[in-house]
Amino acid sequence: MARPVQLAPGSLALVLCRLEAPEAAAAAGAEEPGGRAVFCAFRRANARCFWNSRLARAASRLTFQGWLRRGVLLVHAPPASLQVLRDAWCRRALCPPRGFRIRAVGDVFPVQMNPIAQSQFVPLAEVLCCAVSDMNAAQTVVTQESLLEHLKQHFPGHRVWHLIIQSFWMNSKEDRIFCRTLKAQRAVKHSHPIPYYN
Repeated sequence: MARPVQLAPGSLALVLCRLEAPEAAAAAGAEEPGGRAVFCAFRRANARCFWNSRLARAASRLTFQGWLRRGVLLVHAPPASLQVLRDAWCRRALCPPRGFRIRAVGDVFPVQMNPIAQSQFVPLAEVLCCAVSDMNAAQTVVTQESLLEHLKQHFPGHRVWHLIIQSFWMNSKEDRIFCRTLKAQRAVKHSHPIPYYN
């Protein structure tokens, strides 16, 4: 079993609220800012504090960790920089991003992820149907060579694709591929894009 992975270690969460109601902002035609834009505004606001060089330096070392619904910004930095942000919040010196107010700041405990192991086998029917579907979507003609290239590119590490494709290309006289489904079996000329049947 794979070892647990710690996600977002050493992070701070900033709970933000807009200075004006979202309905009023929408009525004024203002777009709701995304998480990265809010993060950049927060970093800019604190990096401008030239009178507090520690805070300005700590703000410049911040990285964007995530944006949760209800206005929670997750930031990451080296431990010393996070401590500077904590101290600034305690002294009411931490600047909010423009258009927001900081309601709370707190440490985020790492989320533990238990990776799910994958089988070493690849479901051949699924892979071939997905490959043909992707090539159709890209309007690429499905030939033995183009299918082999697609599989090598999107499923690397499998050295036997050429053997599989040669056995898959069953009826070489008529250049046909047979797509088997629960509903029907259809033969399609491979000189045209091959549809993916559900």
